[in-house]
Amino acid sequence: MTDNRARLANVLSIAQNTERKTKRRVRKTKPAITPEKTSAPAASVAATPATPATPKVPVMRPAQEKREIGERLPEAEVGLMQDPRLFNDKQLEQIGVVHPRSDNEELVDSLRQIRTKLFQLKPNGNFSVLVTSIVPQGGASFIALNLASTIAFDKSKTSLLIDCNIQHPSQDKLLRLLKMQPRYGLIDYLADPDLGVDKIVSPSGIPRMRIVPIGQRQEGDSEYLTSAKMRRFLAEIKQRYDNRYLVIDGPSISTSADARVLSDLCDYIVLVAPYGGVTASQIDAVVDEIDTAKLAGIVLNNELNGD
Repeated sequence: MTDNRARLANVLSIAQNTERKTKRRVRKTKPAITPEKTSAPAASVAATPATPATPKVPVMRPAQEKREIGERLPEAEVGLMQDPRLFNDKQLEQIGVVHPRSDNEELVDSLRQIRTKLFQLKPNGNFSVLVTSIVPQGGASFIALNLASTIAFDKSKTSLLIDCNIQHPSQDKLLRLLKMQPRYGLIDYLADPDLGVDKIVSPSGIPRMRIVPIGQRQEGDSEYLTSAKMRRFLAEIKQRYDNRYLVIDGPSISTSADARVLSDLCDYIVLVAPYGGVTASQIDAVVDEIDTAKLAGIVLNNELNGD
């Protein structure tokens, strides 16, 4: 992860998107606005570099204390939550995950800006945020992973990264590097009425961050996302800890009905677009179709691997 490969982009605030949406409706007959004219003076976000090489064999640091997966902690102990095994800084950089001591300070600061924007939207209590790309392979999985990691920088908070990209799941890569093979995931939980939440939450190798992998996929899995159990799952997992924040890695919102279902279930939405890979009209079309009150921002980034 090197600074010279990073590109700068904008995060558009809710107010700015609302204003743009109103102007478009008033001036429907006017020519489409070019990207240069629609760029809003908002917080800068560093785009992501190409995916770096994966370490051959992770060398984990033993945690001082092991806890059973899914065990509920008192709020005062959340900041002290330990993982059985942790990646070191070098390994995190190799697999493309930011950490507080990352050399790419520009990228870290940009992700912190996104995190801060979300905290400002919900100053009291935790939230769930859907990260989805405007077009396929727009880099949403990278942003979702690193947003969850950045939230967990704060020792008083924890994050839970939930892989809801049924067609192209990718968040279980950390579990593979940790040599962990969880038996169950999200789809297993939604399909099995007897399976508890504690059976699908796994350590991530990142302090105070947990992962729910996609699980065993089969035909018709998308129907589970519209189920009442999916809604109850998000509500229950948020209530386990007051300081746990949910980051949902979803598929492209322009090509998948799953993303639109998830956008209704989550508190906020972060849209991701590949740098130079979308037009202003494409962004506007997606913004027009979602709940503007939920739109936390639009991230333009240079990571093209993963939805």
